[in-house]
Amino acid sequence: MSHSSDSFLIEHPNRLTASMHTIIRVFRKLSFYPVSISELLLQLEEVTTPIHLTRTVNRAQNLLWKLPTKEQGAFRQNLVNVLSKHVLQGAQEEMRLEAAGWLRLFVQAGQVAQPADIFVTLVTATMHAPLSDYTSELNEQQVYLKMIFECFWPFRHPYPAYTWQVLPTNEVFYPLAPLFDQDDYATQDALIGIYGELPALDDAEILEHLLPVALQWSRHADPERRRRVANILAHINQESAQEALCCLQSDSDPDVRESAKSAAGYVRKA
Repeated sequence: MSHSSDSFLIEHPNRLTASMHTIIRVFRKLSFYPVSISELLLQLEEVTTPIHLTRTVNRAQNLLWKLPTKEQGAFRQNLVNVLSKHVLQGAQEEMRLEAAGWLRLFVQAGQVAQPADIFVTLVTATMHAPLSDYTSELNEQQVYLKMIFECFWPFRHPYPAYTWQVLPTNEVFYPLAPLFDQDDYATQDALIGIYGELPALDDAEILEHLLPVALQWSRHADPERRRRVANILAHINQESAQEALCCLQSDSDPDVRESAKSAAGYVRKA
């Protein structure tokens, strides 16, 4: 190496380092550069846009499927942890919702060993969601409520991915109950759907807020509300709830009557 070259490297070390970093970045973009799952998880922690988040998760998923089944669990749990961090600590609404959507998808696909953890994350996100300013078409809180309801799908027949033994306990859903006090149909409707998935609704922390709304819906002029609340009433072991359910069995609307009779059958089996 010539003296002039030596002088260049001594005088401009940062230029050489920058050039090497550029070369490394180029190689990483090429398909033959082996990126590990651990590297992708680190990248996932630093993503700043929903598109980048989804691309990184897809790449991680692709590598996970190539691993032996026994090795997938730990990496997938780490993936869930990173996504949960984005949901609970992300500064941008779009990023929080994108990460939450992936968590919901993992539950629906039966890819999460402990689905209760996802329910906890989504319930927490619901309660921390900023109040809507009514200028945005997107209500973050209601989006989370919808996701929570959809996370019950893999527990249902005929092809459940999970047994009811791993369903989260009622305590997980206690924080949502006060939302019934909001005079908002969309929120109450989403909550009716969620609590209708629980096997029993006799917890005082839930009934304090749910029962008044359920009784109100059972007498509402809208037959759809009366139809939907029948299942809720069947899960409440309170005299007022059972009386309301009995009245719905002779409702003027045939769909309401059918729903109430079906729900009453659940009470008899229980």
